[in-house]
Amino acid sequence: MECCSFPTTTPLIPTPSSTPSLFISKFPISTPKVPPQPRFSHSTLTSASLNRPKGFGPSPTKTQKRKKPKKNYSDDEDDQEEEEEEEAEAEAGVIPEIVTNRMISRMGFSVGIPVMIGLLFFPFFYYLKVGLKIDVPTWIPFIVSFFFLGSALLGVSYGIVSSSWDPLREGSFLGWTEAKRNWPVFWESLWGKSGGKK
Repeated sequence: MECCSFPTTTPLIPTPSSTPSLFISKFPISTPKVPPQPRFSHSTLTSASLNRPKGFGPSPTKTQKRKKPKKNYSDDEDDQEEEEEEEAEAEAGVIPEIVTNRMISRMGFSVGIPVMIGLLFFPFFYYLKVGLKIDVPTWIPFIVSFFFLGSALLGVSYGIVSSSWDPLREGSFLGWTEAKRNWPVFWESLWGKSGGKK
């Protein structure tokens, strides 16, 4: 019977007895030098967000004023009315920041709670199957997670519709009265946009 022998080589990883107190690699590792980042104080970030309130609406398009030929009679009143109409058109599509914050907080609750419940059912079914040795059919966790994660998707719409769209009014705790008032407007905006594309 033949015997195989491998030639002995030096180990690639140095042993503690063979390493000096300071190990220097043949291949130096270079660390990239990152320039220091500017540090902003909390008040700077807060004032920056308050100076530029924006919602989810489209950014207003900047239109150039068309100069009309001057007429002999006074156009001051007409010019003021035109400027007011242009400002109103620019602000019409923007959701105020306070309303946007309300919508986000409502969506956090109406989406977060069903998602957390749906995710907590996975370890529960695992414990039933592995810990208690109960044979749970695989379609039961599927249906339960589908129900709770699907209700979280509905929570996005309910979070938007149940918040008060009036910046000066807070709204109710559950938002049911606001939802009854805002659902027709919500559907009208959806059907109006899809009807215009036909």
